[in-house]
Amino acid sequence: MTDHAATPQPGPGSEPTPQPAPESGPAPQPAADPAPTTAPTVEEPTAEEPTAEEQALAAQAAEEQAAHRTRRRKAAVRWGCAVLVFALAGTGTALAVTAPERTDIPGLATAGDGRYTFPPLALPPLPSGKAAPNLKDKAKDKGAAVHLADLRHLLLPVPKEAGGSVNPPVFPAPTAPTLPAGSASPTASPSDTPSGTPSATAGPSASGTATAGPEGAAPANWVSCDALLGDLQNPARMRTLLRQNVCRAATVREWTASDGTSTRIRLMRFGTSAEAWDTFSRTRSEIQLKAAPDARTAPSSADGELPDGVEVTRKESRETAGKDVPTTRLAFVSASDVVAVITMTNPRGVPAAAFRQVVDLQSDLLA
Repeated sequence: MTDHAATPQPGPGSEPTPQPAPESGPAPQPAADPAPTTAPTVEEPTAEEPTAEEQALAAQAAEEQAAHRTRRRKAAVRWGCAVLVFALAGTGTALAVTAPERTDIPGLATAGDGRYTFPPLALPPLPSGKAAPNLKDKAKDKGAAVHLADLRHLLLPVPKEAGGSVNPPVFPAPTAPTLPAGSASPTASPSDTPSGTPSATAGPSASGTATAGPEGAAPANWVSCDALLGDLQNPARMRTLLRQNVCRAATVREWTASDGTSTRIRLMRFGTSAEAWDTFSRTRSEIQLKAAPDARTAPSSADGELPDGVEVTRKESRETAGKDVPTTRLAFVSASDVVAVITMTNPRGVPAAAFRQVVDLQSDLLA
């Protein structure tokens, strides 16, 4: 007998009781309603047409921006042009200041100290196959220190302040030099060859033809060695000296500058450097010029700047034109076989700078 609960049986006239379904598993649960996944709808603003006022404001803002950009471009162009103008003006000013000579610019010109304006100095050509003198070897007396160029072309040219030209000198073709014995070379032209021996007296034309042309371009003329005697207080002693040492040739150049200073440069050539040195040493110590009979030796610090082989003795007169400026300055120059006598006079005083300049430049030409 099986232990089962009795199943009630439906009675007549009663509704049948539903029988539970057999258990086959857990009972299904009712599905829950899923959460809504639809995003909330955002309402988009409705595009509205701008009003006329808004359009006018927008147009005005655009115009202002365009005008601002235009002003900036114009300002940039103006500043660029200003910078360019200043750069060009500065460059032009620099060229205007640096291109001309400093002395030609108003306000920058240095006050003149009396120096002259000479053309560029140039040495005359030498005869073919001849070498320039070596003044360092003058003591050897082997002919190496003899000047073979035309003596007239070794004179300092006339400065601009005396009517001279500032153009470089143009020298003619060199002629054959004179023989050491003093006689003229057979091939030398008569006009270029001086007399071999000094004359007893200076001819009347000796000093009359000594000056250069108005432009200083023409060479100076040959003069007698005795032409120097007219400048001396004791000409007899100098005449004896010139005869003993046999002066071979002489030339002279003189000018008067715009400041009133008269300059005379005489060159005398001798056969050897020994003869020239004897004339130089005795002339500077024993001979007195008429222009400065009481001349005394003047100390100078410029002697150390002279070229090798050149000796210079400077003198000045005791007469002055105020402020201890002498009215006459002298210089005796020895350069191997050539002796130079430089005389500068001015009643108002000879400028020291001009005198030093003339002596130094003449010494450079003879060196």
